[in-house]
Amino acid sequence: MMNQITSSTPVRIFNMSKNVIRACMLIVLIPGLVFAQDTKQDSINTVYPGDDFSKVATSIGQFLKLEYGAAGAALGGAYTALASGPAAMAWNPAGITSSTGPELYMSNNKLYADISNSYLGFTIPIGGGNTFGVVAQYMNSGDMEVTTLEYPDGTGEQFQATGLALGISFARQLTDRLSVGVSSKMVRETIYRESASTFAFDIGSNFDLGIYGLILGMSIQNFGVGSRFDGPDLNQNLDVSDDLQTNPVVTTRLLTEEWPLPLVFRAGLRMDVLGGKSPWLPTPIHRLSFLIDANDPFDSVLRGALGFEYSWDDLLFVRGGYKLKYEWPVKYDIYTMQYNGSYDVGEIFIDYNDNDVRDADEPYEDGLAVKTDEYSSTSWDSYYGADKYSLRRFSIGAGLKYNMYGTKMLFDYSYSNYGILGMVQQVSIGFGF
Repeated sequence: MMNQITSSTPVRIFNMSKNVIRACMLIVLIPGLVFAQDTKQDSINTVYPGDDFSKVATSIGQFLKLEYGAAGAALGGAYTALASGPAAMAWNPAGITSSTGPELYMSNNKLYADISNSYLGFTIPIGGGNTFGVVAQYMNSGDMEVTTLEYPDGTGEQFQATGLALGISFARQLTDRLSVGVSSKMVRETIYRESASTFAFDIGSNFDLGIYGLILGMSIQNFGVGSRFDGPDLNQNLDVSDDLQTNPVVTTRLLTEEWPLPLVFRAGLRMDVLGGKSPWLPTPIHRLSFLIDANDPFDSVLRGALGFEYSWDDLLFVRGGYKLKYEWPVKYDIYTMQYNGSYDVGEIFIDYNDNDVRDADEPYEDGLAVKTDEYSSTSWDSYYGADKYSLRRFSIGAGLKYNMYGTKMLFDYSYSNYGILGMVQQVSIGFGF
């Protein structure tokens, strides 16, 4: 008995210590990533030296970063470690290994400014712990009016900006605790008659840490080469030499700059505190999961999200989420005017503050602006008014999964507050066979 204890106990203690240390590091690091980076920016074009800054509008394929699927949107985007079924291909392709049979998932989202996006995914297990999936993502800007330099008020024509991604996914359950997945997709974006196309890859994993009900999910999305826009409206007539009357006018095409894809790294933790994988309150009926996500886009600052999902008998779902770091702190200098007295310069003076043209003989006061204080706020409050949209970071939603005559029916709904952009609703439906 003594030999058995001394030979196995150190191994158990060592493995347990490694797991505890790993979990503690993850719990400390991910919130640190979410809260640590602040961007001091009072506009997109104003960056303070030495600080992190946003690369907004420096990549194409922005529709790839939209929240596809009502479940993920209701969680505020904290879905990396929880994503499952066909919807997982928009977040973490490793999540499709949860499919127990053929599944079809469809989602539609009406965004602000008449922008809409749709999602269609299908997954099917192919044996041996392997799952195959196909996915389509589509975004449409709605009709916009064509304007030119000659017709700034519009030509009467309409155009649209669209985005389309078609992909295939493959995932494998390597062990009972680790699954990995990869997606390959063709990405095409069009504006009027110009378009840009390229290929991209997503790579993801889910790892059950085996302690405290923790699951770690990670993914790298939109890894690929950039692309440039091309189309007939870039054609330009060129006369190579004005001195030669017989020189023909040739047609040339402008070469646009190449734009990268919006590479995104996601890392998320899921903790089941009730049911599921919870070691404290195991129950087959109820499940309560808390989620935290950090996502680091190529063209923006590090962001995060907090969320929860409650499930009753894997039938009814209630979800909520809160976005982090989708604003940045700003500081404004406050100036006051110190006046030096009145005098007449003997010429016309234009006061640019009130656009008042004054006569030559009209005296005015010579003012000197002096910094007296600073004002600190967030980017949103600075532009749209303090606390005017206090619930802008929240999202809520619900879901229903029902087995009807051997066919699994899924319905998800989300309601997200985008502040000045309004409320955004998303509806998703799914079928399992």
